[in-house]
Parts: sequence; C-alpha cells; structure tokens
Amino acid sequence: MFPLISHELIYPQGLYDLLMRIKRDYPNYKAIYITENGMGYKDDFKNGIIMDEPRIDYIRKYLTSVADAIEDGVNVKGYFLWSLMDVFSWSNGYNKRYGLFFVDFETQERYPKESAYWYKHLAETKTIL
Repeated sequence: MFPLISHELIYPQGLYDLLMRIKRDYPNYKAIYITENGMGYKDDFKNGIIMDEPRIDYIRKYLTSVADAIEDGVNVKGYFLWSLMDVFSWSNGYNKRYGLFFVDFETQERYPKESAYWYKHLAETKTIL
C-alpha cells in the first residue's frame, strides 16, 4: 500500500527504486538529473513569515532517497526543485504554492519561506537535516 499524506501520493522510495532500476537496466547511462521535484501546498502567509514544514519534510525525504541511491552507485549529477518561487499551475492555478519564495501576486514582492532557509543551509553544509 502506498502512503498517503493530505490525499496526495508521496512515495520517496519510488524515486530510489526508479534510480536503481535505471542503473540496473541501462548500465551505459551517463548521468541522471532529477528535475522539477517538489510539492504544491497551501502556504500560510502571516506577518511576512511562511512556515512550510510539510514542504521541508517532502524535500528531505526525497533527497534522502537520492542520497541513498548515490551511495548505492547511481550517478546522480543534479537535483532541482520544482520552482524557486510560487508560480501558476495548470492543475491548481494559484490555489497551491510551489516555490521556496512566496510571491504576493498583487505587489509582486517575494518573501523567503522557511523552506528557503532550510534549503540554503542544506546547500551550504551539504547535510540533509
């Protein structure tokens, strides 16, 4: 059975399994780049602060799966989040937020979310916490 969180399928083990399958089934592959991994979430913007722990947890779990695959011999050369800042989604419009930076669509001002600070720390330390 697949785990469900907020009625959305979140299964980081599936990414690990896919990476291992590519390594096994395509032994001559050169490198793997994971693009646009992330989650839409209804962020709460309160006094310029956006606490988005579910997004941090999501990214942490998927990066851990990628790190496990690398440890097991997969040549992953890049990992890219879905979006740097909030964007329009064809399936959700502006209903959910996707980026590390909250965009006030009326003023176009940007505000770093808690996940932006977390990801900055990750980039500086190369440690998944």
